[in-house]
Amino acid sequence: MLPSGRYLIPVFLIAGFLLFGFGSNEETDVLEKLGIRVTGGAAPGYVEDRACGMCHAQIYHDYQEVGMARSFMRPKPEKYIEAFDKPYVHEASGRIYEMNREGDDLFFKRYQLDESGKPINVYQVKVDWILGSGYHTRVYLYRTPGGELYQLPLGWYTQTQSWGMAPGFDRADHEGVSRRVRRECMFCHNAYPDVPKGSDAFDQPHHYPEQLPEGTGCQRCHGPGEKHVRRAFEGETDRAVLASLIVNPGKLSPQRRDDICYECHMQPTVALPGIRRFGRSDYSFRPGQDLAEYRVALDVSEEGKQKVDRFEINHHPYRLEQSKCFTQSNGALSCLTCHNPHVKIKEPQRAARYRDACLGCHQQETCKLESARAAGKLPVEVASIPADDCSACHMPKRRTHDVVQVLMTDHLIRRRPGGSELTAELEEKDPVLTDLFFLEPERAPKGAEAGIYRAVATLRAGKSRAALEYLKKVIAADPPVDLEPYIALADALLKQHAFEESRQVLSRILAKHPNHPWATERMGIALIAMGKNREGADLLKAYLDEYPESPEGLHNLALYHIKKHEMAAARDLLSRAVAVRPNMTASWYYLGMTRFRLGDRPGAVAAYRRAVELDPKYDRAYLALARILRLQGQKDEAVRYLRHGMRHGRKTEGIARMLEKLQ
Repeated sequence: MLPSGRYLIPVFLIAGFLLFGFGSNEETDVLEKLGIRVTGGAAPGYVEDRACGMCHAQIYHDYQEVGMARSFMRPKPEKYIEAFDKPYVHEASGRIYEMNREGDDLFFKRYQLDESGKPINVYQVKVDWILGSGYHTRVYLYRTPGGELYQLPLGWYTQTQSWGMAPGFDRADHEGVSRRVRRECMFCHNAYPDVPKGSDAFDQPHHYPEQLPEGTGCQRCHGPGEKHVRRAFEGETDRAVLASLIVNPGKLSPQRRDDICYECHMQPTVALPGIRRFGRSDYSFRPGQDLAEYRVALDVSEEGKQKVDRFEINHHPYRLEQSKCFTQSNGALSCLTCHNPHVKIKEPQRAARYRDACLGCHQQETCKLESARAAGKLPVEVASIPADDCSACHMPKRRTHDVVQVLMTDHLIRRRPGGSELTAELEEKDPVLTDLFFLEPERAPKGAEAGIYRAVATLRAGKSRAALEYLKKVIAADPPVDLEPYIALADALLKQHAFEESRQVLSRILAKHPNHPWATERMGIALIAMGKNREGADLLKAYLDEYPESPEGLHNLALYHIKKHEMAAARDLLSRAVAVRPNMTASWYYLGMTRFRLGDRPGAVAAYRRAVELDPKYDRAYLALARILRLQGQKDEAVRYLRHGMRHGRKTEGIARMLEKLQ
């Protein structure tokens, strides 16, 4: 007797496939016949989730309510949960934000008010993607014509039904609309995209096709489904055969089972995420593999906080593993003990569901809630918790340190409940990290290689002179075989304007890998910065012949032409740069300069306006814009921008001098 349609293809579907010749004609591909696309390239063998739903209908239906299925989506009216009724004012930066519906589309708008209360520096862009289920929060992304994704600074917070700054943006001088979404982020927020092989390597640009999956999907936990689905649609009825072609996490060893959850949910700190193993591309992990062979997991110590006090929004297993219940279970306790990844447990059912999990080890009679309540020993916040709600006492909701507007269930199973200190309001601030170490030393790199991983991870997270000096020293003493450490070192040196040292490292890369695209482009940039203009320009031109839509290459070659007073060539390159990456503020500024010098004052004004719309603190653009407005007889408008620049620019000395002359 065949299993029900919840698990395998119903009998009538199999009969239908055979009737129409599926599986009987070797030249007919059953998936192609059904219109089911299969990925190739960097992550081959993945099918559309709807293929899973054709057989596992109930599971597929239930899964659509789970946060993972809603982790990434196109803006659609049926998906909206936000209140599009009033602007959000961010006092720290003096900027006003709106999210507006226009038909079925969603548009982000940001502006400021000048001294008279009129809008100035108005910036608007269409929202291309929503990131986050919205069960707690969601943020918004837009895609550039060049294929990059950027996060917008506004977020929706469901628990308070309000707009606020997205995580990491609640400060005066935040990143604005230029925070790039890297593959490491998308790795956990969506299913793998269908992209060319090698495009997800360490040194490749972070590009995404226009069409992307919507939601984390079935196969991030079960592995590529092509073989499983094809055999099922060809009429295979042997459950053992079909099961052998897909991963069932529940039947793996405890370590491999947990690795599937941990690939995204084990994140000790958002400030310094784990780093891919050298030689591994971003989309190369598959369920059932050893996660430690894909990613080096890192932990940190933080100034002013013990490990037990650190709590972030993605700390579920990190906190769980600190619990005695976990450490004493010898691998029996896992995410799957309480969570069915296919089903979102409704609120009224949660207390009983989690209590049953607790009673798998504990006895109801040992609960001391009632005696503590009678003795008045409970904090007022938990005094009214029902005696049968174990999780409310022992896994309370708590405010997260990285997303301070959100309360999340703390998976550290505590013996005694906390009080108001768990939910007290917090101010967003960057953690001060005092040390970095491996989360799992037994599975981590050893010896000199261990130091290289720590240094590269630190450099990728931001500037660190100590990490830079260490990486220089260890590479010089024992040159690694892998390419990634050299790339990380050269990139860090470029960012710190150590151009000669960077050139030396890039030379080593190019000696081993002639015409390496990333190294060729960076070498051109370094040489121009060192004054070796012709040599650097030749490299950039050669690079752009192969990669004509590189915004950095176009921008830096344009700077070379500006140095040579070749304004028309520079203007054309900069126009191409902003066409590919329209939020490239510096390119708009230099485009304004070249247009002005070529006699195109209206074009220059438009470019400078765009620069301050993108970055309302860009003092050089305020000055340049005011000069042209004054030349065009628009003194009042020039004064308007200068006064606004005085209030919001980074450096205002030059603005103050020009303003004094005009008034």
